[in-house]
Amino acid sequence: MFKSLHERSQVVMRLRQILVVFARHGFYSVVKRLSLHGQLSPLDRIRYARQHQEEDRHTAVRLRQAFEELGPSFIEFGQLLSTRHDLIPETFARELSRLFWHTSPVPWEEIKATLPDYYTAEDSPFAFIREAPLASASIAQIHRATLKSGGEVAIKIQRQGIAKVIASDVVVLRMLASMMERYLVESRSLNPVQMVEEFATAIDQELDFVREATNMARFAQLFADDPFVFTPKIHWDYTHPQILVMDYIDGIPLDDIDRLLAANVDLKKTAERLLNAFLKQIIEFGFYQADPHPGNFLVLADNRIAFIDFGLVGYVTEAERQALADLFVAAISEDFERVARIWLELAHAGPEVEWNSFLRGLKPILLKQLNQPRGRVQVGEMFMGMMNNGARHGLRLPSELFLVFRTIAEIEGLLRWLYIDFDVIDACKAFAEEQIAAARKPVSLARAAGAEVQQWAGLARRLPREVEDLVKTLTAGRFSIDFGRQGFDYLVGELDRSSNRIAVALVIAALIIGSSFLLLADKGPLMWGMTSIGLGVFAVGSMLGLALIWLVVSSGKY
Repeated sequence: MFKSLHERSQVVMRLRQILVVFARHGFYSVVKRLSLHGQLSPLDRIRYARQHQEEDRHTAVRLRQAFEELGPSFIEFGQLLSTRHDLIPETFARELSRLFWHTSPVPWEEIKATLPDYYTAEDSPFAFIREAPLASASIAQIHRATLKSGGEVAIKIQRQGIAKVIASDVVVLRMLASMMERYLVESRSLNPVQMVEEFATAIDQELDFVREATNMARFAQLFADDPFVFTPKIHWDYTHPQILVMDYIDGIPLDDIDRLLAANVDLKKTAERLLNAFLKQIIEFGFYQADPHPGNFLVLADNRIAFIDFGLVGYVTEAERQALADLFVAAISEDFERVARIWLELAHAGPEVEWNSFLRGLKPILLKQLNQPRGRVQVGEMFMGMMNNGARHGLRLPSELFLVFRTIAEIEGLLRWLYIDFDVIDACKAFAEEQIAAARKPVSLARAAGAEVQQWAGLARRLPREVEDLVKTLTAGRFSIDFGRQGFDYLVGELDRSSNRIAVALVIAALIIGSSFLLLADKGPLMWGMTSIGLGVFAVGSMLGLALIWLVVSSGKY
């Protein structure tokens, strides 16, 4: 019990700290609309209410500064938000993307405390670990080391205590997201609760380095026969949930164009190989690296591309892979109606969607891109525009599919960075057509038919038992229908609290009025010329009244 109370007090303290930071950076009006300004001191409420009276063009900057001040969890959340061009304005996305740029490294002594004792003992497998980090991020940093066996490795070390900090912050973010949907009507189209859940899932993946190692091993297996893709070897004996050890790779990051040119790297060929690798991951394997930051890829001396970070990966079902391939071909062929039908299927649209309006919104988005020279077509922007059009019609893609389109958009930007006139659209079309043709081969059709038969057979086996369970539930009188009542429970709670306060106020008023009559009476023991019973009742009523006033003032709801 004490532990849970302690954890709850920590969450409350962190919530207050977060609210103070947001209020200080000009978001006091939002805090007040969330009915959370009561968590601030009266002095803070007065001070911050006078600051930043009007929203201005620096709002995005102030939000980014607030995230930076609140630490790793909010930096990571801001990085996620910066990629959601379908949900937040472009000015906010651009400003929050700056959170990727610089992360101050943690001192070696603090990082060293995370390492197991045997890493630094006399019989350690490491001959030397360099204290200066190769790279630093918000949740981990990488150090180069030499094994006593002679090999060079890279050690990815999680920052000490970061998992507990993030877990606590996720609790607060869930609370804030729920209150945003409840109080800020304009935020509901952004679906803040779903955004926080996406963040929680993504950060949970990134914090588990064993999972990242298994992702890397799976990727290496899938691309074992590809002559242009390389993945470093994992040292499983030294890898733990907070520590990942892999072979050190001496390569050139994809964003270092000067070094790539000096090494005579064919940038167009490199772009082609990178795109082909990602199309294979998404459409052929259904398993892909979902954080295509330029620093996560190295070009080796033999021109292979090394994939070195698998903290965040995505998965695509076989049906979604087929739909994506069809979508590519239909879009490039300007088959607008087929594009619309595929999109509605992917978004699980209901009959309420206005087909003609949706199609009219889709056409200019596609034509804007497809009528340009091939080297200028932006596939990622086209898909983002299609998502925005869907959002205007109440359609929201599953988060897994959004991650696919976001990854494609980021990869396209990286390809154009490598080779500005790279023809992304023809390469995508050719690969998609190959996959569609492969899916229509007799062997593939037979395999798909076999899978369908297995599903129907499973349904036939389950159906009698499920019908029997339903009948038992009905006969036992335990059948119920749960109607959606979003926000209703909160409204009932608020009414309960208000009615309780009114009832207490009436009791207090009755005590004070009753004590006034007793004070006028001459019976019973007297004190200062007034009956002591009346004085006592008056004192109790006054104290209760002051307590009620304090509760109202401290809640901020006045």
